[in-house]
Amino acid sequence: MPRTTRRASFALLAALTACGARQPVPTPDADPSSSPSPSVEVVAAPRPTPASPDLRLPSQVRPTGYTVELTIDPAAPVFQGVVDMELEVKEATDALWLHGRHLTVREATLTVDGKSERLTPVKGKGDFLGFVPASTLKPGAARLRIVYEGQLSERETSGAFRAQDEGAWYAYTQFEPIGARRVFPCFDEPGFKVPWQLTFHVPAGNVAVTNTPLVNEEPRASGGTTYRFARTQPVPSYLIAFGVGPFDFLEAKPSGEKAVRTRIVTLKGRSAEGVYAAKVTPEILGHLERYFGTPYPYEKLDVLSVPLLGGAMEHPGLVTFNSASILAKPGEDSLNRQRRFYNTQTHELAHQWFGNLVTLAWWDDLWLNEAFATWATPRIIESAQPTWDAPIERVRSRAYALGADSLVTARRIRQPIVSEDDIHNAFDGITYGKGAAVLAMVEGWLGRDVFQRGVQRHLRTHAHGNATAKDFLEALSAEAGRDVSGVLGSFLDQGGAPLVTTRLDCSGKVPVVRLSQSRFLPLGSSGDAKQEWKVPLCVRYGSGKVSGRACTVLEGESAELPLPEAKACPTWVLPNADGAGYFRTALDTQMLGRLLSTESRQLSRAERVALIGDVQALVNAGAMPAADALGLVPGLAGEKDRQVFQASLELLNMLRPSLLSESRHADRARFLRDTYGARARALGFTPRANEDEDTRLLRPMLLGIAGEEGGDPRLVGEARQLTRKWLTDSKAIAPELVRTTLAIASAHGDAALHGELMKAMRSEKERHKREQLINALSGFSDPALVSENLKLLLDSSVDMREVDGLLFGASWDVRTRDVAYAFVKENYDALAGRLPEEMVGALAWSAGSYCDPVHRQEAAAFFTQRLERAPGGTRMLAQMLEGMDLCIAFKAAQGSSVESFLSSPRTVPARTGR
Repeated sequence: MPRTTRRASFALLAALTACGARQPVPTPDADPSSSPSPSVEVVAAPRPTPASPDLRLPSQVRPTGYTVELTIDPAAPVFQGVVDMELEVKEATDALWLHGRHLTVREATLTVDGKSERLTPVKGKGDFLGFVPASTLKPGAARLRIVYEGQLSERETSGAFRAQDEGAWYAYTQFEPIGARRVFPCFDEPGFKVPWQLTFHVPAGNVAVTNTPLVNEEPRASGGTTYRFARTQPVPSYLIAFGVGPFDFLEAKPSGEKAVRTRIVTLKGRSAEGVYAAKVTPEILGHLERYFGTPYPYEKLDVLSVPLLGGAMEHPGLVTFNSASILAKPGEDSLNRQRRFYNTQTHELAHQWFGNLVTLAWWDDLWLNEAFATWATPRIIESAQPTWDAPIERVRSRAYALGADSLVTARRIRQPIVSEDDIHNAFDGITYGKGAAVLAMVEGWLGRDVFQRGVQRHLRTHAHGNATAKDFLEALSAEAGRDVSGVLGSFLDQGGAPLVTTRLDCSGKVPVVRLSQSRFLPLGSSGDAKQEWKVPLCVRYGSGKVSGRACTVLEGESAELPLPEAKACPTWVLPNADGAGYFRTALDTQMLGRLLSTESRQLSRAERVALIGDVQALVNAGAMPAADALGLVPGLAGEKDRQVFQASLELLNMLRPSLLSESRHADRARFLRDTYGARARALGFTPRANEDEDTRLLRPMLLGIAGEEGGDPRLVGEARQLTRKWLTDSKAIAPELVRTTLAIASAHGDAALHGELMKAMRSEKERHKREQLINALSGFSDPALVSENLKLLLDSSVDMREVDGLLFGASWDVRTRDVAYAFVKENYDALAGRLPEEMVGALAWSAGSYCDPVHRQEAAAFFTQRLERAPGGTRMLAQMLEGMDLCIAFKAAQGSSVESFLSSPRTVPARTGR
């Protein structure tokens, strides 16, 4: 599951509904989006009810296989299920404990040695669902059969949910991490990895797809069709997936060494939109097979488009994708979308080995899935698409992880799991981004060949089983011929990132680089800087065109690194060669100045990107005046290298409106127009024939900065004209510029344009265009128009899963945040009842753009108790409040420097090259 793509996953409420058939009673935690409501049968148990588990299922019983039959009509909110579990009872027990959520149990039967008995279902804590036999269940084999009903939610995009598209209904699933319990009573933990066999009974006109190939298809006497699928290889519950609907299928070239059947499964009538996905999916799989050294482990590869899904998911045999990510109408595709799909598909297919073939044993090792898939993406794309600059993209991504890791509230990569909230909070930028960056650093330290052999050894050893961090460290150490656990473990098991301070000393016979480390902490942080890692690093140094390299592992608080190959005292030293290390660097002012000016030509592009990130970090830590760093921006605004240019845009965070007094907002806009406007106007809104890809990727960035944020009059005027044309002719705007053009128009739009967009959105039947219109609506800055947008969140005729971005977009604009925050406070209960459960905690971010103590105190008072009841809400609130604290501290320390920069005259470079 890609981090940007599943976005940081949020938690699910830990409530359970188990039921029976005799005396149903309402359950207060039932999902209000579906009917009928779940119920619990209150039956006097023949013996005392055993104590409920708390977090983990007990170890006395485990499944050895599941056989499931589901009767699903996507047009109906309820489905019927029958699950047969083969069980191994390892120790005597008085109850069988499973997971179940929003399920209505009609019957439960246990069979042992050919004898069957009806079981009494009991409600445990949270999602635990118990079944109590008449007498103690002894060790041996058993079979549990449960007949039940579940819900196809129209509120969630987890568990089983349904969506309507062009008048047709579809049902889909998203189980990771703990959504399978919404669909099956089951052992919903990754350690229970067993075969599953699924059968579906569906109405006429519908097709079912799941992880495995179809074995049998036959008509039902009552109408419709029964689809029976092959038994899976051992998989945990979270990797089971299915879809039911009037799908279309686009055959791709067979994939991999085993030439497995590969298809793009689309919404009805849209198979032609999956052409790019069909073309590149087999190519990507081939590259991954060559790296991992083993064939794709499964029998087929379907890729299913899912409306409303937040990203993609790696289920073996049935990878799922948000429809807008995988599909594009012929003539309306864009380079950005294609690259996003390619990157995401590489991530998801890498999971077929890391996560699927070898599965984490428990959620504390989620990094063994997500960090590896994130690390593998640029590694594969580097050779598969060499012009895409994947190694430099990796360095830029590392900067985002370092930013998240600067918070005291940040998780560790391998964070102990003590609650269900911890499971959901694990899907964040630390697991994905930091984990991937640390793996890349270790790979560079050990060498690519050694690292690859370690990966392959790990996969061979644990194929079709579960593994832990210890298992991977052992495999890597075996291939490296040394213990790597000290270095890797120091980054896995503690939060934060090192700040490596470097000083060149040429007072002796041999130049020496003096190194020291502490924890990087931004202004206002409550963290302790006295923290140490075992940091593998390489220093690059040189004089003129001659350069050298020296490497070490910094283990203590300080160390010396001699440069014996240096012929004289180097004129420059860079402590993070190739930007490969996961740490921030601090150089003395003179050396930093050389690297940023006269010696910058000696640095690689990746090193320039990393250095710009370190400059930003020095400002955040108070070690460099903000005005000095901002002084670099005008020169970098004309930078021809796209990667370096994109990295330089991070410096603009120092100019975000929440840090400025209101009187300086106009100065900010003027600075952005003056700095980027000429280059943006030169590129314009019309792509030219034979443009290179970097130009096509730069255009929307420059137009957005100069037009949307800078308010360049010419660009705003053109965007308004194009937007109105686009409303009647979708070809009026180049596909890669639709979002940017509409954003510029709406950011400076009036009530008339808002009314046109709102009318078009309400009448639009095609989901992708409707999503584009909703995105455009989110850009308006007039508080009255934003209030009109927010009413959609309470409109029962509107799918909340489509419009929740209207709230969060308004919350981050200083001109509209008061309206959004007031709306949340006034309507909190209604919003919490309509938002998907995993999104409720995100309501805290409605206050996240404030940067003053009054709002900080008010937000803490309003949200603290409310978010204790929200999935993952406590950690989300803590991180939001820490972000406010850091903003307040930065504004106090650097605000005057930022404002002085905006008020001082400057010369903006005139060059407008790529």
